[in-house]
Amino acid sequence: MSSNASDTFSKATDDSSAGRNAWLTNLEFDNPQLLDNLKAEHGISSNDATHRLTTAFIIDLPVGRGRWIGRGMGNLADAIVGGWSLNTFLTIQTGQPIAIIDSNSRLTDGNQRPNVVCSQLTTGISYHEAAKTGNPYLNQGCFADPGDNIPGDAPRHFSNLRGDGVRNLDLSLSKEFTIREGKLLQVRAEMFNAANHQRFAFPDVGSGDGSFGTVTSTTNNYRRMQFGARFQF
Repeated sequence: MSSNASDTFSKATDDSSAGRNAWLTNLEFDNPQLLDNLKAEHGISSNDATHRLTTAFIIDLPVGRGRWIGRGMGNLADAIVGGWSLNTFLTIQTGQPIAIIDSNSRLTDGNQRPNVVCSQLTTGISYHEAAKTGNPYLNQGCFADPGDNIPGDAPRHFSNLRGDGVRNLDLSLSKEFTIREGKLLQVRAEMFNAANHQRFAFPDVGSGDGSFGTVTSTTNNYRRMQFGARFQF
């Protein structure tokens, strides 16, 4: 067995995260609120992920001729069930920070943000519970319209409000057949998002609209499988 693991603890700040990627996730709300006060835009980055853990394992399964199970296995049985290797790749990552805008923006040449009027920014239910029940995750009572052409005091992103994180496991089974010297056949079965774990998209972040704070969609792919073969000569 061989393994590898990496853990990253980080903090990213910037003045804007959008650029050419403005269509991705919540980057579309990353435009400045006031073009003549860009200093006020500095804060936690849209791309910030506080924690990211990745692990990879390659395990030779103990089944087959000369292995712990089936040491004296015949040729046919060994060709079918023996000699397989299991490969796993696990990713666990913190969600990205949420940006909140005023849905009734009345700020010339800028993305108006609401005023923050209390500290209880969420309704108290979990992100997944909000997605399951349709109840809002964000607390509308904590956000108020600042008024016509008045910038709100909400930050560009809230470091303490995060979208759903990454919880993903990929698996593969592989086996190699030596046909003759210099000729090798590898067969492989791969499964992506093996646990079929749902990653929910950002909630509605338009303060003041009727669906503010609700989580209504997912952002990752469902479980997928593929099979392949490679002949090396």
